[in-house]
Amino acid sequence: MSILAEEEVVRIARAAGEANNLSITAVSTAPAVDSTGTSAIDIKIVLTPGSSASIMGLPSANTTSQIIRQIADEGDERFPIIRFEEQGAA
Repeated sequence: MSILAEEEVVRIARAAGEANNLSITAVSTAPAVDSTGTSAIDIKIVLTPGSSASIMGLPSANTTSQIIRQIADEGDERFPIIRFEEQGAA
């Protein structure tokens, strides 16, 4: 199994978000396990305060599908679990 470096996953996620006009302040990753017990990667995309409404509908769907597709195209077999969070909301 090929595993992309954290910096590469962050770059992919940030580029996909920016291509869909999301206001991103940070992207972080962590190892994870999916519901079947298979290795996954948790990707958290932090948005600027007040911008969470901008991800409703197509922007979040497009960003998510682009990240999943590009990570797979790069040869990483882990399933991306993608979360969006507004900065300051915890």
